[in-house]
Amino acid sequence: MDTFPWEITLTVLGVVIPTVAGVYEFFFIGRRRLGYRIQMDTRAFGGEFAGARHPSLVLVRIENNGSVPVDVDDYMETDPVGLSVRFPRRRVVRAFDPARRGPSSPTNAIPELNRDPERAEPDVLRLPRVPLNRNEHYKVLVLLDELDGDAAPDRDGDASDAVMESRIKGGRVIRTRYRSGVSRGVVALITVMASLIVALYYVSGEDSAAAVDCAAGKLTVVGSTAFRPVVEKAAESYLRACAGAPGEVEIEVRAAGSQEGVRALDEAGRRAGEAGPAMLAFSDGPKGEGHPQLLPRPVSFSLLTLVVSEDAGVQDLTPAQIRRVYAGRYRNWKDVGGNDLPIALVGRYSSSGSRRALEERLLDGATEPNVTSQDCRRRVARPDNPTLRCERGSTAEVLDTVAAVPGALGYAEAHAAAAEADRLHLVRIGGQPAELDAADRGVYPFWATEYAYTYGQPAADSLTAGFLRYITQEVGQDVIREYGQRPCADLANPRLCRPS
Repeated sequence: MDTFPWEITLTVLGVVIPTVAGVYEFFFIGRRRLGYRIQMDTRAFGGEFAGARHPSLVLVRIENNGSVPVDVDDYMETDPVGLSVRFPRRRVVRAFDPARRGPSSPTNAIPELNRDPERAEPDVLRLPRVPLNRNEHYKVLVLLDELDGDAAPDRDGDASDAVMESRIKGGRVIRTRYRSGVSRGVVALITVMASLIVALYYVSGEDSAAAVDCAAGKLTVVGSTAFRPVVEKAAESYLRACAGAPGEVEIEVRAAGSQEGVRALDEAGRRAGEAGPAMLAFSDGPKGEGHPQLLPRPVSFSLLTLVVSEDAGVQDLTPAQIRRVYAGRYRNWKDVGGNDLPIALVGRYSSSGSRRALEERLLDGATEPNVTSQDCRRRVARPDNPTLRCERGSTAEVLDTVAAVPGALGYAEAHAAAAEADRLHLVRIGGQPAELDAADRGVYPFWATEYAYTYGQPAADSLTAGFLRYITQEVGQDVIREYGQRPCADLANPRLCRPS
């Protein structure tokens, strides 16, 4: 007989836990329930006030924290009023509605109920029958006088001696504390069932490879150098999860630039024919024209940043200043308020997706200047290009060069750049730092959508399809977040990840 798959067990328990907790809360904890909180209990005024020689103020909150509304008929018929709150050793002087909601306020009647100083129970506050829908509440501010003749110390709200002495039909009135969440019984129930889930996970470890959707074979991943750390970490995790699966699994990561990866995938697909290549390409941005067989899948929202050497003397540039620097109109950092130091542009090869994002999002579609230097220090004279600019093949090489060359300006994936912040500066753009939320809201302009490309539609049971599903689902998304990027599913504005 086949064993019951642990994934199905987890799914069933995932439905059972909230269902059982809800039923327990609904039927056993109470459908109709009023709660009261003492939100303040303190000495007041420092002397006699409104007939109280030793006045104190108490703020009482009445709330419907049950699962059904409470109507006027739900209060006990034996109680001439709705609710009664007793304040031992104190006399109720007056009660107020702190919200001052007007003539319809339920607390307008409270002073009339407590005005007679000779009544039998001067320490009791009587509240009218107030209908309350689920989660509704009202508050009452009570002026009290100490009966023992001495001013009592301040009391914490939870430590107040005030107590409710009323009931409601088919339910109860309870004192609530300053805490959130479900009751202790429900917490205990969830804890026990969660422990069962953990136990099932460990005793069913032999089935974990199947849950990851493993497939045997060799996969080659090409493309973006900025996204390479994410791919490598995801590949390591995938291989560990598939260690017990039948057949050998191998993933090789070769990152040489987004457009280079797109071209490599296209060429491999044309050679492979109908079977298609066991290859994925990741690109910082769209594939461009001329690759009709490549299918895009948005994977993540990648944040990019400008970086400068420490001695440049700038940490913020406006979009207009950035365009003028790359157009060659500003060639010294003093032109933008920095130090008297020549600007050395450190760019990427034309195959770089990060370069395409720079040109599209910061340069209004203009291209970077031509190369005029190999070492990024000495400029080769070119009459058509007055700037000093060199190129590097990867994110890491750009960061190393910017950190080493005086006056250098480059660009890189933001998480990788932040790791080098001890030797270079991340540049704010128009006063806005490189932050994912700011880019998501449209106030930070330098970002790119990370796409995964396949040559046609890979077979569902192939290693290509399996790894692609892995990196775009839960575990892979955690890796993406770990490296400072954001899965497309997390975006408040999902159109940013829409294929172009």
